[in-house]
Amino acid sequence: MKIGLFTEFSYPEKSEQQTYAEVLEQITIADELEFDFFSTTESYGKDLFSCSPFPLGLYVAAAQHARKIRFLTGIISAPIHHPAVLASEIAAADLLTGGRIMVGIGRGHPWVLNRVGVNPGESTARFEESIHMLVEIFKSAYIENLDGRFWQIKDFKLSPPPVQEPHPPIYTAAATTPDSAIFAGRIGHGLVQPGYLGIPFELVRGLTETYRQNLMPGKPGDVILGIHLYVARDREEAIENGALALSSQADVFLRSSQSRPNLSGVKEAYATKSASRMAFEKLSTPEKARRAVADESPNIMAVWGTPEDCIEKIRLYVDSLHPEQLMINIASGTLAQDKALKSMQLFAEEVMPLIRGSR
Repeated sequence: MKIGLFTEFSYPEKSEQQTYAEVLEQITIADELEFDFFSTTESYGKDLFSCSPFPLGLYVAAAQHARKIRFLTGIISAPIHHPAVLASEIAAADLLTGGRIMVGIGRGHPWVLNRVGVNPGESTARFEESIHMLVEIFKSAYIENLDGRFWQIKDFKLSPPPVQEPHPPIYTAAATTPDSAIFAGRIGHGLVQPGYLGIPFELVRGLTETYRQNLMPGKPGDVILGIHLYVARDREEAIENGALALSSQADVFLRSSQSRPNLSGVKEAYATKSASRMAFEKLSTPEKARRAVADESPNIMAVWGTPEDCIEKIRLYVDSLHPEQLMINIASGTLAQDKALKSMQLFAEEVMPLIRGSR
C-alpha cells in the first residue's frame, strides 16, 4: 500500500512565507522518511484556507531536494483552467520532477470559481469537459481542431510531453456528492476521498462503493483515502495535538466559508452544505473535536494515539474500505511545525511499515 501526506496549506497564525518554508521542509523530510507521495491543494485569492495557487510550481521546487517522493495535486480546479494550458503545465512539471506528478483534479471550491468569473453552476459540465480534453491532448500526437462547449483547441501539439506515458495518473476528488465518484469510475481514473475533513465514515464508504460500482468491468480501482492523524508515544499528547490540529483547520473552513457569501456574492460554500457544515461546527474547538472523536469514532475519521492505537484504527478503515493508497493529514490548522515533524517521523518509523503490508 502506498502512503502519503497531505496538507491543506492553511496558515492561521503564520505568514505566507513561513507556511511555504514549512511545507517545503515537510516534503524534504517526508522524502527522507520514505513516504510515497505528498499532496496539497490549489486555491486562488486571500484566504486563511490556503495560499497555494500553484502546487505544480511548489513541486518543481521541492523536487530539487526531494529525490524520490511523488507529488499529488489535491486538487486542481479544472473549471478555471484551459485544458491545453493545464496539460502543458502538468507535462512540464512531470518532466522537471522526473516523472513524479500525480494529477488530482476536481470541480473546485465555488467561491474560487466565482472570484475568476466562472459560474459555479457550470462547474460539473466544465470539469467533465476538461477531463475529456486533457486525456485527448495527452493521447494525441496532434490536435487539428477540438471544439467543446467551454473551450476550443486548434493546431496544438503538446510540448514537452510528460515523462509518464500516456500521462500522469489522474484522480478525481469526491468529498460529499456521488456525481464525482460516478464520473471517476466511468472514465476509469482514480478517486481521492478527503476523509480528513471530518466527513462521516459512512458517507466516505458510500462514495467509495459508488465509485467501484461504476468502474468498467476488469478495470482496477485506485482509491486514495485521506484520514486525519496524530501519533505520539503518550496517548494524551496525541489527542491534545490531534484535537488542536483538526479543530483549528475546521474553524478556518467554517469561519471563512461563513463570510464568503458577503465577500463573493454567492451562497455556494461549505457553510451551505449540510454534511460539511455540520462536521466543521462539530469540530471547531479542541474541546468539541476531542469530545466528538471520542464519542463518534470511527465515524469521524481522526486517528490519534500511540503507534499501537493508530495501527489498530487505520486497519479498521483499510479492512472496511480497501483503499489502494492512504493519505495522512498531520500538518493542519495551527499545529506547530516541530509537532508535525515529530509525528511524521514516529509514524514513518513505527506505524507505516506495518500498515504498508495490510492490504
